[in-house]
Amino acid sequence: MPWLRLSLLALLGLSLVLAQEVYRPEVELVRKDKKVVASVSGEEGSLFYADYGDLHVGELVALAEDRAVVGERAFFLDAGSVLEEGLSPGDRVEAAYNKDLLREGLPYLMRLRRAGEEGAKTYLRLVLYDPKGVEVRLGEEVEARGPLALVERGGREELLLSGGEARYLEEEGRLEVRPAPGAVALAQGATRVEGVRLRYQNDTGEAFLEGPLALSREGEKPLKGKAQALRYLLDEDALWLLGGVEFVQGGRTTRAERALLREKEGYAYLYGGVESRDEKGFVRGEGVRYALGTGEVVVLGRVAGELRE
Repeated sequence: MPWLRLSLLALLGLSLVLAQEVYRPEVELVRKDKKVVASVSGEEGSLFYADYGDLHVGELVALAEDRAVVGERAFFLDAGSVLEEGLSPGDRVEAAYNKDLLREGLPYLMRLRRAGEEGAKTYLRLVLYDPKGVEVRLGEEVEARGPLALVERGGREELLLSGGEARYLEEEGRLEVRPAPGAVALAQGATRVEGVRLRYQNDTGEAFLEGPLALSREGEKPLKGKAQALRYLLDEDALWLLGGVEFVQGGRTTRAERALLREKEGYAYLYGGVESRDEKGFVRGEGVRYALGTGEVVVLGRVAGELRE
């Protein structure tokens, strides 16, 4: 639909011209009764760009840094091409490509992933860039922020939030996208978690923030912590910290394999090899209820420990 592409680009160009009027371009993904919304500030330096592509499904024949071959077709790729991890020759894959952007006669590969059963015919990628941070709202309770967001539509709907940048090269008539790890933060209530890259999949309602993570919570007794990854389930409003979880607060250090944060309740529930230590000794248990505001712990099941006077 070329006319739709042109009208969209004209509208987006106008939105950049009117950035001083604080027009905030946004895109939303709807899941059941909840929404995931990504937006830019609309101020100078921000970018909101929509680009349509076509889809090609076939066997992955070859994949290199600058080229991919799927079935009988070859594509060129760059740093802005999104590749699903773990792909190897022989996999049945779906290539989203821009037939109008050519290099050495090859169309541009926008995204490559394992093929599903969606049967979609077209692909839409929206690129959001903002030096002040692209804002992503996950339902009503969680907000994430990072410089660059890629939103995919066509078959599965996904959102990728990362560091990096994007800019439109007017002389070449193309968009340059350069994702990079880092500079992504997620917040729920007073709790803030900083990580490397966030990926949200709308078909499952799951957001995954890659680590290592740094956690902080302001208050009378500030909380500092760390973990390897974060998993947020939109339908359940459940935020999990995974792998090497550690909370440090008011002289107490508490460690576990995983933790469920219940910000509204003011508690976290820690599970798996839980141990909590302070100057008076330590306690261990199958699980711990942790008060986020004070650092107080209540051991749940199989209590063991040592306390000193």
